[in-house]
Amino acid sequence: MIYMGQDFRVSAHDDGRRIDRIIRKKWPDLPLSAIMRSFRKGMVKVDGRRVDFSSRVASGNCVSVPWDDPEAGIGKDALARFRDSRPEIEIIYADNDICIVNKPWNLLSQPDTAGGESVISRTAAALDWKDTTFMPTPVHRLDRNTSGAMVLALNGVALRGLHEAWRRDGVRKTYLALVSGETPDQGRIDSPLLKTGEENIVGVDTDRGRYALTRFEKINGDPSLSLLLVELLTGRSHQARVHLASIGHPLIGDIKYGDRK
Repeated sequence: MIYMGQDFRVSAHDDGRRIDRIIRKKWPDLPLSAIMRSFRKGMVKVDGRRVDFSSRVASGNCVSVPWDDPEAGIGKDALARFRDSRPEIEIIYADNDICIVNKPWNLLSQPDTAGGESVISRTAAALDWKDTTFMPTPVHRLDRNTSGAMVLALNGVALRGLHEAWRRDGVRKTYLALVSGETPDQGRIDSPLLKTGEENIVGVDTDRGRYALTRFEKINGDPSLSLLLVELLTGRSHQARVHLASIGHPLIGDIKYGDRK
């Protein structure tokens, strides 16, 4: 494997800034996961010493990175190497306490009894995780076939603090949903939900169901489709899917809950 790298000096404009933010500004096309992995493997150095991604630098410091000059573009070999090793989960943000990832569809938030791939394992791989006492831990879940931002704690203190924020309703959960039919401009659905049987099916049950509240606002649409901004005020399994289907507007492609087209 050919090593490709370069050194650059920290400018006066970047004096006191975090090194990871300077690097992301200079190389906006590099995946954050590749940058983070380079830090964890000690491939990014300041004045010859390996540094943490959150380290702050001073004007005149010499920074060494394992890729090409941004003015000339990233070298083909280096870019191919990063693309080949890029994990299947995108890191949106990471610091010493939390990591926010873009969960793809068809991926479990947490491993099931079969022990397959999950957001936890993919995030650990993306961060080149070495701590055996604590794994990146989701603070909330998204359904397997739902994509979107997920927050993971990277230590016990952060996990407790984030759980408290969720408990106090200090977090807003919004989603974009493309549904069948023309919906009202806005709406509120508070039908109780109950999971039944062994097939992971959730339905409206006014007698035994748990309280659930969903609000939506139509962004655009026509008689056949509506694009909604959906806010979940509670966090029941399959809540948005079941609530929207219950008012006659199932998610497009959601065969499980009513869209048979």
